[in-house]
Amino acid sequence: MRRAESISDFLGLTAKLREIFGFKRDDRFGPWFRGQERAQWSLCPKLYRDYGGYKRVKDEIEDEIREEFIVRAPILCESLPAGDDGRTEWEWYFLMQHHGVPTRLLDWTEGALIGLFFAVRNNPGHYDATVWVLDPYELNKQVIGIAETIAPNASGVSPRDRIRVKRWLSPRFKDTGDLPKEPVAVYPTHVVRRISTQRSCFTVHGSDEKALDNREKKKNSCLAKIVIPSFSVSRIRAELESCGIDENTIFPDLDGLGRSICTNWLPDYQEPPHQGVYTRLRPSKVAKGQIGVFAITPIKKGTPLFYRDNEEMLWQVQSSLPKRPSEIRKLYDDFAVFKDGRCGCPPNLNRLTMSWYLNEPKRGEKPNVGCNPETYDFFAMQDIKPGDELTVKYNTYSDVPGTNPESFRGCRAVAKRRRAIRQ
Repeated sequence: MRRAESISDFLGLTAKLREIFGFKRDDRFGPWFRGQERAQWSLCPKLYRDYGGYKRVKDEIEDEIREEFIVRAPILCESLPAGDDGRTEWEWYFLMQHHGVPTRLLDWTEGALIGLFFAVRNNPGHYDATVWVLDPYELNKQVIGIAETIAPNASGVSPRDRIRVKRWLSPRFKDTGDLPKEPVAVYPTHVVRRISTQRSCFTVHGSDEKALDNREKKKNSCLAKIVIPSFSVSRIRAELESCGIDENTIFPDLDGLGRSICTNWLPDYQEPPHQGVYTRLRPSKVAKGQIGVFAITPIKKGTPLFYRDNEEMLWQVQSSLPKRPSEIRKLYDDFAVFKDGRCGCPPNLNRLTMSWYLNEPKRGEKPNVGCNPETYDFFAMQDIKPGDELTVKYNTYSDVPGTNPESFRGCRAVAKRRRAIRQ
């Protein structure tokens, strides 16, 4: 695995890859680079990743998206794409990609450090990032039989070269046959400033969503991967800033300047993972066979609990909850908040955090934790000593679970089933 923990590491690896791909020192052109903030992400364009894959393209969803953009965008454009029909189709398509519209395009750049910037730009340092390195000339040699990258919307391109890539972007709502399976590498003309500043180039996916990923696994591949370890992300981001590569240089507008200023003046201090941590999970003392939340440090009355807990809540109509399998339904009954016919829980039940494991106190005892029923923030209602179990009354912020509350024997019966984890 190729790993880069600094800019110097990264540039050394890109230099080696230039040699492997067969580029000479005096070659004017070289590999393309694509930064991704998570190393495990595949090389899949947005249209396939988020909108149903190639089947949806065949069902004309892509043509509908292109049509809507071309109809509504002109009034918002500083300048309109120009040229004959074939060139205009490509210019609109490149413009769509740069404004976040789903397409079959993947962004690449000729600048190695620009690719590195996009890998670390929005990565908080919690996971490995990656920079993909592509030999576009070898890719096109294998796919269209010519070791060149074509600019299909440029005025000087030969009709023959334009025909070579025409199959990857047919006119809207015209059945010209299935897409080619493999992707092809193309150059855009600089229809907006951002394309020029970022030295943008693109691959256009065909019908196989995994075609580029599969190429990395092949012998003598035209594709390579450089991993940026999570612990190196902030360091590399600082090194890039010292080299003059930041939001304002990559996005040369007022929005880019604003983001650059915000980034430059952020404090360097990072809170330790134990900041605001007062509790941990242990076998419950008030609910036999269940897990409870216990204090590990003194907690003063009024202290907000579960600092930086994930506050995301997904609300669903109770009648839509699954009834089978029973253990899945029991997850909702045991952990979710029920309110006014709706059920609230984390966006995914694998994301249950400390606060979801609070138990009710024993009969006749008072809880030591309260909950704001509007924000679902928990706080200490009294001083709590290390070793004490934290308890709360569910009915102060949640209704009885289920669409038919009469079928339950009140919150006490529910409490016996909540927060269950089998030992």
